[in-house]
Amino acid sequence: MDQTLDRPGVLKAVTFTHEYAFSMKRLAWWTLMITAVMGALYFLVGVPPALDNYFAKMYFHTIGIGLAALAAYLVIDTFDLESYEPPLDFPIRYRAFLSVVFGALGGLLFLNRDVFTSFPDVGVVLLVVAFVLIFDVAGALLVELIVLPRKKAGVYDTRSHSLVDYVGRLVPFRAVDRAAYRGVGSGYWLAVVSIASACVAMIIGFINLWVRAFGPSFFGGYMGWLGLDAKGFQDATLDPHSHMVALAIVGLVVALATVRFGVLDKGSAARRMMTRIGVAIAFVGVILTSLILGAVAFFNYQPPTLFTSGPDGVNGMAGDDLIMTIVFVGAMVVAAVVLTERRSWRDPLRLTVVGAWVATFAITVLQGFYIELNQDQFGGTLAANDANFAAAHPITGIFLMLILSVALLLVDVYRVTGMMRRIAVAVGAIGLLAAAFGTTLWTFVDPSTSGLPYYLYIAGIAISFLAIVIAALAVRTGPTEAFDRTTP
Repeated sequence: MDQTLDRPGVLKAVTFTHEYAFSMKRLAWWTLMITAVMGALYFLVGVPPALDNYFAKMYFHTIGIGLAALAAYLVIDTFDLESYEPPLDFPIRYRAFLSVVFGALGGLLFLNRDVFTSFPDVGVVLLVVAFVLIFDVAGALLVELIVLPRKKAGVYDTRSHSLVDYVGRLVPFRAVDRAAYRGVGSGYWLAVVSIASACVAMIIGFINLWVRAFGPSFFGGYMGWLGLDAKGFQDATLDPHSHMVALAIVGLVVALATVRFGVLDKGSAARRMMTRIGVAIAFVGVILTSLILGAVAFFNYQPPTLFTSGPDGVNGMAGDDLIMTIVFVGAMVVAAVVLTERRSWRDPLRLTVVGAWVATFAITVLQGFYIELNQDQFGGTLAANDANFAAAHPITGIFLMLILSVALLLVDVYRVTGMMRRIAVAVGAIGLLAAAFGTTLWTFVDPSTSGLPYYLYIAGIAISFLAIVIAALAVRTGPTEAFDRTTP
């Protein structure tokens, strides 16, 4: 028998967990590699670097699913969910990886219109399966996180004979249940609301895809009540879906990093307080973003434009954008705390992760608001610059930075040291800087596709995906935990 079973608490863990055929480390580096390849193909096989048509939008979901699966692995590891995962369930780690596989297979058919036409509906079916799986993963993570403190405290009642009983298991009605949540930390709560927000965003996405595929269907009466036709309803639900998913993952990455970096319980009292404030700001931001964008999607709510100026109020800050900024502000407060710690400056990986947050804030918030407040110029003589920003910022300003952050966090999770760690971090930092500066210069200096800014933008993306490949190889070579809960 493995001597690690003699460790305190291990026997209890075995009682509640599976024996896994594939270690989390293996699934993590496989997922990193697939996501990097799918991201590279997005630019190499003719899909425009912008979300401007159906094929590009559907294909881009394959990258998003990879990001969501990687985040799921981090959640499972950070909160040690598998020590308490129900033994009869199909493990969450497998569901997450299968969503990546189905998403990649479906995405490949969307790379070329002729290929897609040759296999009608196959790509859509594969992606729908991937969507269902990743939604199931998000829902399972949410439920497992909600009940985790009670399982750890030994007060969770697993018995249920009806839906009412099941709701009772989820909601901590009893005083002893509520007591289990004392001291769980603000990082835990930010992770919970971020995953809940992602679940709502996925539901909005499913509704959008249903109407696109089948028309108004049984949503016809509801759409009529909103005063929208099918096209208007799709437009109303598209941005809330994508924006809410992105902001939910931003909040989740901040939550995971604060827990993993220990900034909530280490350092001076002032630093710990500032970290809690930053996490609380992000927490409020995720909730408000979910409410506002949910109202936009489900009730056709039109957020007001603030700080208007110029002819007919053409310049102004979108109200929903201002609400979404709250999440980024919380991330910047946490980033500032991390950067004030001396040990952070001795850890290039930590600096690069935080640097990705700063780059996201600079591109998405600062540059985005500047363009909105000067729309009289960017809607006229600088229209090409505006189009470049619309093309680049969802990719480099949000998803690429998040994937890079998650990839490096996985390198840290698997305690990769030495040359592989240094190479992964160095290439990631170079890609981060090139993508951020390339996006900025392509937007504000030279909007052509033949100048240095454009090539810097493309190079930054290429180098960043190379960093993800290196991170995958680094995770593969990282040490295996003594008690991995895998079969021989």
